[in-house]
Amino acid sequence: MEEFDDGSAYDVAFALREPILAQHDRTLDAVERWVGPGRLLDVGSGPAFLLEAGRARGWDSVGVDPSSFAVEHARGLGFEAHEGMLEDLRLEEGGYDAVALLQVVEHLVDPRPLLAECRRLLRPGGALVVATPNPVSVLARVKRERFNYWIPPTHCVWYTPDALGRLLDAAGFASACRSTWSARAPGLHDGEDILASTRFGRRIPVRARRAAGDILVRATDAFGLGSIVEQIVLRREAECD
Repeated sequence: MEEFDDGSAYDVAFALREPILAQHDRTLDAVERWVGPGRLLDVGSGPAFLLEAGRARGWDSVGVDPSSFAVEHARGLGFEAHEGMLEDLRLEEGGYDAVALLQVVEHLVDPRPLLAECRRLLRPGGALVVATPNPVSVLARVKRERFNYWIPPTHCVWYTPDALGRLLDAAGFASACRSTWSARAPGLHDGEDILASTRFGRRIPVRARRAAGDILVRATDAFGLGSIVEQIVLRREAECD
């Protein structure tokens, strides 16, 4: 798509660089309970924020993206980056300790070929981290068809946490941990958005709404009802059926 190749699709991401890096740090905290730092492959690397977060922690970060802008941007930052779809690149088998699919699977009608390739690229016991919008989140339930992460037609499949777990199990991965998280950046705060979308929440003064929103997203995430579900799985030794 043209907006990805000219970089305009990443304008919002660049404006939210610091909170996104902070979330990536939390993601890598979870990954490092199981593997690494080692060699990290970010599929759909976009503006290279995960690559940067990984490098700062000692990971050898590698990006893959179909966008020529994203690939050139990553290379300009000194990263190894490959342009194209992962399944077509035939990267080194077993060459990675961790692979990331952050907000990727919802773009695919059938993610099974991509998951099979991720499994091939991981060393035995390597970790795959998948993040995708959570259709049973509080934000999704409150906003319904106005849920921020419904972006048809580019987002075409939605996975509940349980459905995502079943998909990854069938692809030959063993579950390590699952969590949810919510956006907490100025101007993109899921707790404030939930409150602003309800009659009760709109009665809360704007200055107080941010503090109330912070409390709300901590609660939704603690109960697995945050806007993004993130699951870490490990490559099983035995081949999947």
